[in-house]
Amino acid sequence: MAVCAFEGNSDMYGLGIRLGYYLQWYGGIFAAWFAPSETRALRFTNGLFVAASFLALVILTVGDVDSLHPVEVYIILLLMFGAYLSLIPIYLWRLLTQCDPYWDPTRYPLVIPGAVFANLHLLLLVGVLVYQYWFWFNRVPTLDRVNCQEYGFLFAKIRLNNKGFIAVNILLYFFLGMVCLYIMWLKIRRAAGLPSPRGKRRTISRRHLIAHIELLGNLDTWIKIVVALTVTVATELVIDWNGIENVNSLASAGQTIPFLIGLGSVIRIFYVYWFPDDRDDDSDGGSYYSSDDRRSHRRPISVDHLPMAQPPNVRRPSRTYHR
Repeated sequence: MAVCAFEGNSDMYGLGIRLGYYLQWYGGIFAAWFAPSETRALRFTNGLFVAASFLALVILTVGDVDSLHPVEVYIILLLMFGAYLSLIPIYLWRLLTQCDPYWDPTRYPLVIPGAVFANLHLLLLVGVLVYQYWFWFNRVPTLDRVNCQEYGFLFAKIRLNNKGFIAVNILLYFFLGMVCLYIMWLKIRRAAGLPSPRGKRRTISRRHLIAHIELLGNLDTWIKIVVALTVTVATELVIDWNGIENVNSLASAGQTIPFLIGLGSVIRIFYVYWFPDDRDDDSDGGSYYSSDDRRSHRRPISVDHLPMAQPPNVRRPSRTYHR
């Protein structure tokens, strides 16, 4: 059966918009290493990109559900949801380690997100998840009634309406939905003033503690890099496999603006790294590492200066760690 080649909607996933997303993904990841003070601003900008894309997608869907081909919606959801997919390997890792906080990569992020941003981002994630469920349960099956094929990505070229492909995606997003419910449960417990669950005691040296925190931070970062690369490749391959036309040009303001915003964000990261402002030395955007430490192979600062996410009840010369 022939591919459903068509002219794409460049206003939703044109080249400039895609490049803007990619640059912000990688910029946000590497900013935590090179310019932590820029990380929160990048996260906020990316959140606005996702919110704007999601609002436009909902408006188009409500106005005319057939205004976008299913594969176009699939591409837009990849762009919006790409950053969230890193939660899947992270929480699978947490399950493999029996939810042991000692091995939790999210316990010590390189830059701690603000509480307001984290809560708003969670609400946005839930909204996009609800749309994902509608898309896979109701929109994709409509391809069974057309006489051409649309293709998605599962580390290979596969029909978008393939039953196994639909089931895999539903399971993935169901798992993410459970993650959201778990996070909400933790927030409710904290708001109610309930004590956090404690596990077995661990006696750990200060040197070991610092090395362990850095190991978890590196693990979290590399997971995000691998997921971002995978989603980038998937998006570009899906566009090519489906013969979508007129979505690979920067020759319009709607494409150059998001591209330049993403490019400027990345340039800003390396500018701040190579030409640091002394006034920012004491405000590293919630990072575990000081400005000088970033420039000296990211040597951690004293454990006594770690934020509240550090393990409780740390004492010298040996430290008892409660999970």
